[in-house]
Amino acid sequence: MSKYPAGTVAWAFDPTDAHDERPVIILSHENRPFSSVECTVMCLGTGAKNYDHYAPELENECLSGISFASTTYLMPWALYTIPPGAIQTGKARGELTEKGERLVKKALITLFSV
Repeated sequence: MSKYPAGTVAWAFDPTDAHDERPVIILSHENRPFSSVECTVMCLGTGAKNYDHYAPELENECLSGISFASTTYLMPWALYTIPPGAIQTGKARGELTEKGERLVKKALITLFSV
């Protein structure tokens, strides 16, 4: 089984059950306990701008090796622990650039803001 480094952008079976699949950012997998059965992801979405929460756009310069046809947003409130087998190996995969990593970190920090 492959272990994915933090910052990997991949497709997974949708942990929110809103769709069959959705893109996710892997936040923690290779360097965590129980990595054979779980990894932590942040969901991405195309309609997240419509919510009353901070949902920054994941611009193309935030990504390397993957791009999306539609405008895609981070969903920092949608953090899930999923089995590594839920990550689809036959689909496109990429990684966050340094700018993308900063954007994800900022989005996670907003969860602690008042």
